[in-house]
Amino acid sequence: MASITLDSKEWLKHLGQFDGINDLKIHVSEPSTLSYSVGYQTHYFTVKEEYSDKVVTKGGEIVISDLEKTCAFMKKCKGGVTLKQMSNGKTLYVTNNSLKMQIPVTDCKSTQLVPIYEGLVKKAEKNMWQSFGNDTYTVHGNAELADMLTLSSLKKLIGTGSDFYISANAESGEISITAGKEHNVKLYATTKLNDAEGPAYTVRSNYGSWLLTCLAYIEAGTQSKVHFGAATGFVVEQTGEKKKRLLVIIDQEE
Repeated sequence: MASITLDSKEWLKHLGQFDGINDLKIHVSEPSTLSYSVGYQTHYFTVKEEYSDKVVTKGGEIVISDLEKTCAFMKKCKGGVTLKQMSNGKTLYVTNNSLKMQIPVTDCKSTQLVPIYEGLVKKAEKNMWQSFGNDTYTVHGNAELADMLTLSSLKKLIGTGSDFYISANAESGEISITAGKEHNVKLYATTKLNDAEGPAYTVRSNYGSWLLTCLAYIEAGTQSKVHFGAATGFVVEQTGEKKKRLLVIIDQEE
């Protein structure tokens, strides 16, 4: 039986970050590692984190089929919360002291495209993110993306039919996001691009409304390595001492 125990607030950091996604497959390995990935036509997001304490009692896979209800339960918990699931089991067990919840396990839609993305990411990492799939990435650099994360929280201000695009200039060392529509509310966020590599002109890529939603997966306060190009996706690598986060936001074809 796969089993892992984390503080309820730590669980909510992982499980509560998803918008529009209601299932998740978590891989746990002894003694202290947790990882998960989601893949859609709009984005790919993967996280691996290792904890200092022994948090995994038994390695394996844990599937959550209803993140909304799981998070609602977690918000009422204090201290350590344990998730348990039998191999190929149809029930998830969530325990916090005397509080317990059982959730039926069904299919996990968020992982269906993950194997395809994993193959593409492996090739991209091998070529140092010079390309991803058929796209060529020409701009690379380090950035603090706190302002972009703030922009994500303001997505309700943007009307339907808005335009979303990212532009970057390695020579000026800037990368910016624009969201909105002419004669309506428009939002902008510009961030300094450090150690920038790329052409001496601005490159741009268009996205759909999913751009701001996906930007919420960026972890605040963590330095990011970004990869970008003309008419390409937007890649954000975040690496800490014991964690790794990768976000790939797919562009909108014109």
